[in-house]
Amino acid sequence: MERSSPTVLVARTVKPGREVDFASWMARVTNAAQRAAGHVAVDVQQPDSIHPDEWIVVYRFVDTDSLERWLSSEVREQLMAEGADLILGEAREQIFVTGSRGPGVRMVTSYLLKEGRAHEHRAVHEEIINDLASHPGFQKREILDAIPGIQPETVVILTFDDEASLRRWLESGVRSQLLSRLEPHIEGTYTTNVLGGFAGWFAFDSAREPKRWKQAAVVLLALYPTVLLISYIRTLVWPGAPLVPAVFVGNVIGIAVLTWILMPPLTRRLSDWLRR
Repeated sequence: MERSSPTVLVARTVKPGREVDFASWMARVTNAAQRAAGHVAVDVQQPDSIHPDEWIVVYRFVDTDSLERWLSSEVREQLMAEGADLILGEAREQIFVTGSRGPGVRMVTSYLLKEGRAHEHRAVHEEIINDLASHPGFQKREILDAIPGIQPETVVILTFDDEASLRRWLESGVRSQLLSRLEPHIEGTYTTNVLGGFAGWFAFDSAREPKRWKQAAVVLLALYPTVLLISYIRTLVWPGAPLVPAVFVGNVIGIAVLTWILMPPLTRRLSDWLRR
């Protein structure tokens, strides 16, 4: 499951004999979600051997506001009322909001926990976080617990101010201690990724960033016309400008235009291609 976008997971148990009606109703719900502003993706998983009694639906939206508007919308409330008699008990709902990436470098580690070790795993992290809090350049830690049938791995995200701060952490005794204490609770090996480069412009997945050549291609697509336009305007407003200040001003304007104007809609439009 991609986590960089606000995500809601809803699990429902269907009344016996109402499965066909429920499937029809669920199709209406997902169609309504897909038409909602800010919708990114929806995934419906029917009962299986892992969750035999539940239908699970996962929605993703571009930001928290879009997710909240969908959850509180009149359209959804009406649909929930219409489907109430198809469901046993209350729906089980989990909302995951990691927010957009701020400044810094992220180290994302994912691994499978041994059965019944979630409590021990959390205890190790809670003890070690006190040491991390005093680590120079450390910003925050996020733990995304495994969800049976949806996301088997536990994901831990550590955010640092810069690459130097991250490097100090990678070489620290605290990290060695953490890994040695986690090892008895982990099944197999673990995977670690560092999100750097253009990651702040490509905030799709907390555990995976797009391929670097695709990031570079999209940046070039936005950067080339931006540079041309800025250069043209500069010749009109500031003709004969010295090279160094002209380049500096152009870079400042260009980065601002890319970060806040061009890249967000461009990466959303090309998100499917970037994720492949």
